[in-house]
Amino acid sequence: MYIKSINNVIGYKDLPNGLVIDFDENTTYIVGENYQGKTTIGSLFNWCLTGTTLYGNEKEQVVNDETNISNVVVDMTFIDNYGIEHRLIRDKGKQMNLTLDGKEIKQDMLANFYQDKDIFLVSHNPYYFASLEPKEQKELIRRIIPAISKEDSFKLLNENEQKIIGSPIEHLGSYIDRKNEEINELQKEYDENIGRIEAYKNISFIQIGNIIKFDKEEELKKLKERYETISMNFSNSNVENLQHSIKRINERIEEIINEKLTSITENYNNENTKIKNIEQEQSICPTCNQEIKDNRIKENLINFYHKKLNMLQEKANKLKLEAKDLVNERKEKQKLLEKLNTLDMQKLQEEKENLKSQIDALEKEKSEILLHNKEVETKQEQLQQANNSLDISKKAIQEIKEEIENARNQKVVANKLKRLVIEEQREMINKYLDKVEIQFCRENKTNGKIIECCDIYYEGREYKKLSKSQQIRACLEISNMFNNLSKINAPIFLDDAESITDIQQMANTQMIISLVIKYNPLEILYDYSDVLDRKKKSIDKEFIEKENYKMDKVA
Repeated sequence: MYIKSINNVIGYKDLPNGLVIDFDENTTYIVGENYQGKTTIGSLFNWCLTGTTLYGNEKEQVVNDETNISNVVVDMTFIDNYGIEHRLIRDKGKQMNLTLDGKEIKQDMLANFYQDKDIFLVSHNPYYFASLEPKEQKELIRRIIPAISKEDSFKLLNENEQKIIGSPIEHLGSYIDRKNEEINELQKEYDENIGRIEAYKNISFIQIGNIIKFDKEEELKKLKERYETISMNFSNSNVENLQHSIKRINERIEEIINEKLTSITENYNNENTKIKNIEQEQSICPTCNQEIKDNRIKENLINFYHKKLNMLQEKANKLKLEAKDLVNERKEKQKLLEKLNTLDMQKLQEEKENLKSQIDALEKEKSEILLHNKEVETKQEQLQQANNSLDISKKAIQEIKEEIENARNQKVVANKLKRLVIEEQREMINKYLDKVEIQFCRENKTNGKIIECCDIYYEGREYKKLSKSQQIRACLEISNMFNNLSKINAPIFLDDAESITDIQQMANTQMIISLVIKYNPLEILYDYSDVLDRKKKSIDKEFIEKENYKMDKVA
């Protein structure tokens, strides 16, 4: 792509209206004194094509505020990368109007010529890249670096390294981060297993003890049998219990005779009296004391009281039967009590109590032995489990160590691959660089991690430490690199070029070079010999002025 001509300019900053300039396909020089519009002329193509300044500002005031012109117009002709000639007119007033080859268009259609505005600006204006922050510089370089496929990058490794990685890696940065996380997780698991092993070792020091055999089972059996025999003789009773039981029986019999039956008898007599009164010739109601004249009512009342008499009789019969059973039970218990009070039974009672004590003691001993044996068995199980878990943890630790080693090896290889890919990409970039070197990564000495960066060096020195002329040369190389890698092939506008000498012509790239030449009016030149001629005249004139100044001082 190159600029062929500026056909017309109206109201653009301090440039004269109707400005017409032809540009050489290779190199065009804009020379003149300061403040004559050299930089303004150099910015015309960028503004007409992208609508921004040389530094990407879309809101810069471009209208000449010393005129009454409301619209700014720039009309120019350029040749695209296919050799096709285009005429582009940008007319900015209250609205923006764009015309390409006689047809109105939108800005996004013009983007077909410059692809990416920021990359175009770096290609067109060598100073733009240096004006960016390092993060922005790195991002722009990342966007123009030719991508290397995961398969091609995988081939950069030797056979052993390929085996360690296993297969091509899609995203190296995230792969390395995942490996760091994996190593951290494995290390935690390793530490946990170490803690478990210590716990299992402590279990192995526990005093387990031995299983104890209870060898008095036969003795206990005989004691129980003798105890059961004696107990049967006592009918599972003793003197004290019998006495209490007889006392309770007496109390119940007394209650039945003196209270229950007496009460029932009184009620029975009362109800019987009521029946007799009703059965008389002149019947009186027991409730209201009125004479009962209706025979049917009299019969109903008699039936009602007969039912009550029957109920009372039935209740009395049950109580008499209960009293009879209690009397029989009392006789049996009294007989047993008399028997227990004999000397032989007293001896049996003493033997029984003695047997009970012996049985309780043996049962306690047996229970303690069973408890002890249970604790021993539990400890044995714990020890066995601890030994099994110890073996498992030891095996796990070995496996984790191998996994950590493998993950670390993969991380090392991935870091190396990252360097190799960056170096491969740098080789692609270096084809378009001479004295400039761009460092894309450095190694963190603490953890060995590869850190991406964007450090610019010129002849081995950091960019910020360079002289102005060296910085300009470095920027020119970077612009040329961007131009070639992006395939935009934008014309390069080099402003303030008087700071450097021997400007190298970029192959297949149009260069527009602005130089300050004292005393010289604004001129467009196409041959460097004409530039040298203007410089010589400027120097001669400056020499004469200085000599005249000295003469005036002497006079």
